[in-house]
Amino acid sequence: MRRPLAACFLLFMLCCGAFARLAALELRQGLIRLDIHESTGRFSLYYLTDPSSDLYEPLFTHQDPRTSFLAVSVNGRVYRLGEAPVFSIRVDSSRPLAPAIIFQAPFLLVRQEFLFIKTPGSAEVNGIKMAVHFENRDAQEVALGLRVLIDTSLGETHGETPFETDRQRISAETGIARDAGDQWWITRNNRLSLIGSIFVGQDKKPDFLHFANWKRLNDMPWKIGYNPGRNFNYPPYSMGDSAVCYYYDPAPLKPKQRMSYGLFLAGGETSGFGFAPPSPTMLQRTGDIELLHTMLRRLDQYLLGEASISAGELAEIESAIGQIKTRYNLP
Repeated sequence: MRRPLAACFLLFMLCCGAFARLAALELRQGLIRLDIHESTGRFSLYYLTDPSSDLYEPLFTHQDPRTSFLAVSVNGRVYRLGEAPVFSIRVDSSRPLAPAIIFQAPFLLVRQEFLFIKTPGSAEVNGIKMAVHFENRDAQEVALGLRVLIDTSLGETHGETPFETDRQRISAETGIARDAGDQWWITRNNRLSLIGSIFVGQDKKPDFLHFANWKRLNDMPWKIGYNPGRNFNYPPYSMGDSAVCYYYDPAPLKPKQRMSYGLFLAGGETSGFGFAPPSPTMLQRTGDIELLHTMLRRLDQYLLGEASISAGELAEIESAIGQIKTRYNLP
């Protein structure tokens, strides 16, 4: 019997969707399951709510992982990672404790890396740090900005306050500037919660955080007009659909120069991330760790045939390793 064309198309789309879900790289640590979708360049977070049945519940809106994403602004032109054809996508799972999505264009390399974390009060891993590393591969200096949109529906059934921060309740459209003093935000339903950092440790603060209707945030390539006190509706398309968006304003990045941003996401009820202000020793140690990660990524590119390393650069790597060994009395 011949199937109607529309029915065949629907069956095809369902099969494609099922394949995309099956193709996700699934990583589990403690209470967290991280799914990385190579086909779309997106990731999903789940929290273990019932260990006896191995039940994980989504911390993001999970019907379509594409509703949460990263976008970069390069000299005023905005690229939504995972959708911009100029960026190829691949997943680096060679380090299970630090998997990454790599977006590569001729002019820019973006490495979205995930590190599992444990917040104070949690006996097990209950979150991730998402570190986004950039390398300017253009011959000219560029102005580079980052946007991170997180779509979660946890708080949409939680009374009149879908979000809170450590300083305020968020019951309507709200903007938080980098000097506002809020440290973290939280959203919850009656079973679990998701907490995100605003300012933690030595990581660069976002220049602006925007809590608003998801579709309003999603439909614009970069910042939308901020309407204080507006509700989370966008009639007639989207009603009561809330989301949070991080903005890191464009900053200059010279050729071959690198820059990084980081934010934390965790599940379960918690009173914040509990990281103390970094001491000079901690900053030195963190800088050394980041330097080692950078050198390892550079060597990975060389071994994969993606880049060449000059004798001078090899000498610099050897010198840096020698200084770190001396600093920490390593053999």
